[in-house]
Amino acid sequence: MMSSPGSDVLTIELPARLVSDRAVAGLLVAAAVAVEVVVARYPDGQAGFGLAAGVLLALWHSWQGRRSARVRAATLDRRGQWQLVLADGRLVAAALLPGSRILGPTVVLRLRGGRLTRSAWLTAGDLPAPDLRRLAVRLMAADR
Repeated sequence: MMSSPGSDVLTIELPARLVSDRAVAGLLVAAAVAVEVVVARYPDGQAGFGLAAGVLLALWHSWQGRRSARVRAATLDRRGQWQLVLADGRLVAAALLPGSRILGPTVVLRLRGGRLTRSAWLTAGDLPAPDLRRLAVRLMAADR
């Protein structure tokens, strides 16, 4: 059992774009510029290769973000059962995946419900600090 019977229901509203997603977008831009600078140093280098790679990676990242946006919230009930709240309002029973963990003041939450898998690196920029702490405590209790 993940939590004590007296604990309340925990609902985590998942923003469409997490702070970690925005950081990845910035890293993709930096990587594209870095590749373009390196290619420009070689006489036979293909100009635009870094830009093309950056665009392809940005499209992939955007596609992943749209898939993740289908899940609006995750709910943990008193019995320790997870549910995903989808964008269309449906509830799907979910399971906590092994990659879920606490990383310092952040939480990596991995859930699978049916064919949907949602991974979210949650920071204080994504959730209010009390909700993030409650989630961390519940994950620590699940690890026992």
